[in-house]
Amino acid sequence: MRIHILGICGTFMGGLAMLARSLGHEVTGSDANVYPPMSTLLEKQGIDLIQGYDASQLDPQPDLVIIGNAMTRGNPCVEAVLEKNIPFMSGPQWLHDFVLRDRWVLAVAGTHGKTTTAGMATWILEACGYKPGF
Repeated sequence: MRIHILGICGTFMGGLAMLARSLGHEVTGSDANVYPPMSTLLEKQGIDLIQGYDASQLDPQPDLVIIGNAMTRGNPCVEAVLEKNIPFMSGPQWLHDFVLRDRWVLAVAGTHGKTTTAGMATWILEACGYKPGF
């Protein structure tokens, strides 16, 4: 699948792009500001980056556009996606539909102790016969 990501240089969207690439998708993306270290990480994965949001970047038309939460109506790419009826979704929706659909998700959050708690949870799950992933 050819996926184009609007707002690709943010931490979440950049990680999503690398995940999509590792799953075999052809990934491209654009952002208002394309610079290291995210641009370097993405380019090393074979992901083409475009500075800015000119609608011409949607030619040839991708199979899917993932639209970052910082994008709004009036953005030339967002308007082109809507005008051309290109399939689109949010990053969290893509993650759910293509990666997490058949998995249980256990998240550890907080200010302190996340690594320790995640390590303990992993040990417990493995001791119970599960194979947790990250």
